Amino acid sequence: MFVLGIQGSPRKKGNSDQLLTLFLEACESHGAQTQVIHPEKLDIQPCRELIVCEKKGFCPIQDEMEEKGYSLVKKADVVVLASPIFFYNVTAQVKGFIDRCQMFWGRKYKLKLQDPDGYHRQGFLLSVAASGGKRLFEGVELTAKYFFDAISADYSGSLTYRNVEDAGDIISRPGLSKDIRDAARHLLEPVLNKKKLLFVSENDACRSQMAAAFVKKYVKGRIRVLTAGVDAAAKSDPGMVKVMAEKNLDLKYRVPQYLENVLADMGREPDRVIFLGPKEAKPDLPFASVETWELVKPNSPDRFRTLRDEIESGVKTRLPGLESLF
Repeated sequence: MFVLGIQGSPRKKGNSDQLLTLFLEACESHGAQTQVIHPEKLDIQPCRELIVCEKKGFCPIQDEMEEKGYSLVKKADVVVLASPIFFYNVTAQVKGFIDRCQMFWGRKYKLKLQDPDGYHRQGFLLSVAASGGKRLFEGVELTAKYFFDAISADYSGSLTYRNVEDAGDIISRPGLSKDIRDAARHLLEPVLNKKKLLFVSENDACRSQMAAAFVKKYVKGRIRVLTAGVDAAAKSDPGMVKVMAEKNLDLKYRVPQYLENVLADMGREPDRVIFLGPKEAKPDLPFASVETWELVKPNSPDRFRTLRDEIESGVKTRLPGLESLF
């Protein structure tokens, strides 16, 4: 399970930074892998309202957002947004990051593309403020909810703290450790305890991604569906992304994963493993039982569509009643 933290505070080792660190440590205690994005450290330009994202589904601004922002958001099972309150909202640094995620909104609402991981991705808010106003967190909570909706994540709650100003104040807050433990457990345990289906292919750039997307669409989060490549490619196949979009499934910005990394992340053997590829290409896999779906790599646009339809049909016929098969 991958938990992505987005740290909005420009102050090093400030209260928001410490709060996010403690929260991610609690997630790691449940076996999650974590990573933090610091928007102020990245070359991220503000949104220029070019409208390309709403018409064509991508942002034309050339900076680090695509490589170090979009791909990590798509990979995340949980996105944790952390920010102090600046004028009743998030900081400018994280607001710029959020604004650039308008690209996801455009793909979702203008192009009508569905993120298959949206059935299980969750969003959580952490925020601190120096003052103690009653409506102090209304603005940041509204911003967080719309941000999470754009990236296809359910808003799963928040931890917010008033009267936190001097560096280190948050650490001495009564009940903080319990708050964090309870929130992390509530977020992660239901997902970690689900049955797991793993699709393995040679490089996790096409066949495994297609199969997983169709399964995720049908099971709607009732089981965890993972993909991996024995030798993962650098990026997903653009032809695959294009033909899956014809089925209204959004696989853009997904990054292929190495099998060894996926297994380390799972913590235990998956309940079912399916290899997609020719029998002669099937590697020795460290599982008691592995099914094989004989599928060859596509070499033309028409073959991508044929493969896509073959996989969709296979998901329906070979895996009927998925959630009851484990």
